[in-house]
Amino acid sequence: MSFQQAAAAPRAAVIRLVSDLPTLPNPASASVAVIGLGYVGLPLLAGFAKGGQAIGFDIDERKLSALRHGEDTTGQVNGADLAHDNIEFTSAAGALNKADVVVVCVPTPVNHANRPDYGPLIAASRAIGQNLKRGAVVIFESTVDPGTTEDRCLPVMVEASGMIEGVDFHIAYSPERVSPGEHTRRVTDIKKIISARSDHVLDFMEGLYARIVKVGLFRASSIRVAEAAKILENTQRDVNIALVNEMMQLFDAQGIRVSEVLAAAGSKWNFHAYFPGLVGGHCISVDPFYLLNAGRAVGLSMEVVAAARATNERTAYFLADKVTEMLAEGRKSLRGAKILVLGRAFKDNCPDIRNSKAFSLMDTLWNRGADVYSFDPIAEDDHFEGGRGAVVIDDIEAGGPYDAVIVTAAHDVFKQQLDLASLESVSKRGAPLVDLRRLYDVEGSGDHFQYWAP
Repeated sequence: MSFQQAAAAPRAAVIRLVSDLPTLPNPASASVAVIGLGYVGLPLLAGFAKGGQAIGFDIDERKLSALRHGEDTTGQVNGADLAHDNIEFTSAAGALNKADVVVVCVPTPVNHANRPDYGPLIAASRAIGQNLKRGAVVIFESTVDPGTTEDRCLPVMVEASGMIEGVDFHIAYSPERVSPGEHTRRVTDIKKIISARSDHVLDFMEGLYARIVKVGLFRASSIRVAEAAKILENTQRDVNIALVNEMMQLFDAQGIRVSEVLAAAGSKWNFHAYFPGLVGGHCISVDPFYLLNAGRAVGLSMEVVAAARATNERTAYFLADKVTEMLAEGRKSLRGAKILVLGRAFKDNCPDIRNSKAFSLMDTLWNRGADVYSFDPIAEDDHFEGGRGAVVIDDIEAGGPYDAVIVTAAHDVFKQQLDLASLESVSKRGAPLVDLRRLYDVEGSGDHFQYWAP
């Protein structure tokens, strides 16, 4: 039965005896399948395994092999968690039929034109529908624009399963709020939004997520409200950082450090401090494009959202211009200059390189004729993101002496192993040190480097 047929069917055709209707599972012991074993899915899987059977589904066999051996490259869970007797790792979609609850944590990327790519979400919905246990609850956690769960995913599941939502199975939405690289805030420490199409399913979710979330839950009034709340969270950060990035460029042209401006403005009780940076990754730099697409569908240009995203995309070019300008002050051309870039990951202390704007910076420098060397000992280079002309090095001495150094990430490993003396030893005297993350002390760098920080 198609989704349209189910919706149009006479009421008598779908009414069943109460005794024949599936009941909701026990939230305290329900078996849970998690689709997508990344930063979001893995902590959930490990948490649910402590209270019942947990099935980890992913299409990446290499990842599954590593997880079976207790290896998590995201750093979100430990080997003991992965070795729990209740956990099963699989790429066989048929295993989903054993689950009382299916939690969807697949990526929601954009394509080459920055339009939403719902492909992973639709593929997951189809696989669920083809292997759906009667009475199961399907919970989506992926960040999407409002309406996606009910208007895109639900019809696919109904079509693939031949079941009726609200009768044979249930859907719900609980947006992920994990912050990769921030180990002081785990999934257990982040208040979780839950939403469903009925109060009794919402009550079930409350019991289910109480198994792993210790700081409380927020019951949203609808799935659409929960979807909108999550995408607003990320877009708000994009807009606020864009404002500071634009102020950084203005104030720099006026001979002012934006960090000093932020410190002064922050003396007022209601000032909200955001700091400049390269805004990349798979969330904040992607989710606004879903809102832009949603706006187009209803005739809105979403000008603030669009302008913020454009501003943050330009920040990499501003840094390239800055190092070019500083080299020129020392009568050195960017063409043929050796540039060391510290950081490929999109975020401090996070190995993920997805959509990292450090690659935009390296590509720009290389296109302008520089010899670019990239050092990031924690970056997981499991796919191509850019930086096609950059030389990836495992030791900062490999490409020296450098004509300039650019810091794009403040990894702990940099703080522990790369002091100013280490950089001085591989850099020419008077070399620009463009320190976007303010990793080094301006006073201590003056003797050897031309130092710049926002």
